[in-house]
Amino acid sequence: MRLFLMILFFALNVSFANNAYATNYPDSRIKRFATHTPRKVENNVATLTAHLVKPLDDDYDKAKMIAYWIASHINYDEYLYNNGGTTKLIKGYRGQDPNELLKSRVGICGDFAELFAEMCKKAGVKAAIVHGYAYPAGHSLTKSQKKSSGHAWNYFKYKNKKVYVDTTFMADGRTGTQGGARNLAHRRALKSIERDNKNKSKVNDFDDYYFDFNYKREAGQRHYQHEEK
Repeated sequence: MRLFLMILFFALNVSFANNAYATNYPDSRIKRFATHTPRKVENNVATLTAHLVKPLDDDYDKAKMIAYWIASHINYDEYLYNNGGTTKLIKGYRGQDPNELLKSRVGICGDFAELFAEMCKKAGVKAAIVHGYAYPAGHSLTKSQKKSSGHAWNYFKYKNKKVYVDTTFMADGRTGTQGGARNLAHRRALKSIERDNKNKSKVNDFDDYYFDFNYKREAGQRHYQHEEK
């Protein structure tokens, strides 16, 4: 009996050791793993996703890892959103597919949401894109104002519940926003992003509040409001 218990104890320890990144992996370690991704796996959705979720078993952790990577590696193009301009990658901007976004590293909310949804799909996590509006809390938008406040974010299913994620709001990386269509600061920002990410990814800080956030609490905690169409 004693021998059996020793063998069982040993087997459980080996199993735990081989599953060190399992369900509910510590948040700090997910952040570290997401922000220390090898550059060679980052230009393709399939290889990037496989690398990020390989150590994880739990869908919540997988979605968090994906969101943290996107928020820390993709820059939001405020200039493009505000001026209707173009990115260097796509002329006559109509959105980037996820693999294009991985190469350009700059986009707007629809690009962020598409990438999150696609990476979750590759990871076996059920996710969807939410279309709506985002604006300061305490305001009610007119129809014309809503046209300029359009926004896209995501949810994923976890234990039969919707968990909301906004990787655009999470991301701290920004490009230049001033001037007209040939804005010099914007072009310099795009070149800087391209240069910085050529051999090693530039990693930005990010705000993890918008991973698993609640519409009702957001107004009081962040003075902002998401509204679904």
